[in-house]
Amino acid sequence: MNVLYIPEGIENLKNLFSIDFKNVKSWKVRLLTENDEFICTSRNNIAQNCNEIRIHFINSLGEIDSIDFNKTKITQETKSESWKKSQGYPFERFKGGTYRKNIISNESYEAVTRSYSEHEQYWLKELMNSPKAWLEMQLPNGFLPSEEKAYIPIVITDSELTEKKVEQRYEYIVTIKFSMSNENINLR
Repeated sequence: MNVLYIPEGIENLKNLFSIDFKNVKSWKVRLLTENDEFICTSRNNIAQNCNEIRIHFINSLGEIDSIDFNKTKITQETKSESWKKSQGYPFERFKGGTYRKNIISNESYEAVTRSYSEHEQYWLKELMNSPKAWLEMQLPNGFLPSEEKAYIPIVITDSELTEKKVEQRYEYIVTIKFSMSNENINLR
């Protein structure tokens, strides 16, 4: 079995071709032989997806693949314990008494896309079944635009994926839920 790697993302293609992707709505990459015989093609890439959430994951061949999502809900859950500082005599209310400790938080994401049809469900199943995944994220740079990307490990929440609908089969809404694999720990 031959495995072909087709670089189809904007980051892969922008250095190969002099194309301004701001003017591109969608694209496919086709692989041809030296005799212009068709070998295979990539899925249809839609530019509107490439703006909010990009998840990289290990596919069934053991290689890294990516899927874009365009709507996001982000929540943060914080857990902590409390401790009480002993109060002296006479009691002084402004010195406080109960404090938080062992403060741990984590962000949970819910992302949605409508850009993948029924014949691409096999590929979405690979994302949902992947043991490892990463969120592509622009690193904060103060008040300036980000200059560097990071790939943060995430844990995909167990979920359900509709592979084939009975009605309205022209539109498949795919929702993925995940959280960061490392919690935020406050050591104060």
